[in-house]
Amino acid sequence: MKLGHVALDGTKLKANASKHKAMSYERLQKEEEKLHEKVKELWAQAEAVDAQENALHGKGKRGDELPEELRRAQSRLQRIREARQALEAEAKAAAEADKARRMTTTRPRPPRTCPATPCPTRPTASRRRRRSVTSLTPTAES
Repeated sequence: MKLGHVALDGTKLKANASKHKAMSYERLQKEEEKLHEKVKELWAQAEAVDAQENALHGKGKRGDELPEELRRAQSRLQRIREARQALEAEAKAAAEADKARRMTTTRPRPPRTCPATPCPTRPTASRRRRRSVTSLTPTAES
């Protein structure tokens, strides 16, 4: 057998036992009666709420159940597809109405009378510029 070193210091630790929580047999019986009464009250409240929910939603139902058509995955998927198609149709109708509104509010372009090549009856931008520059230069007569 081997003897080791044992050292004690003056460290104080907070204990989880309290002299106020320690119970005598009589106090334990009184506390048990209080708890028993509290449990009876909670059961009575639960029964009252249960009876109220049964009257409102029916026996055995809580009121937050899924509707019958959403209980199965296949019918849920069908409802989701129907909702998506309705949303897409609504968006398409709104886009068409917006397009029709834009078409009626804009003026149509006049038909082009000249071909893609420069038109001889209409001066090009460079001709117009030259004309305006020449008209602004002083002449010998002025």
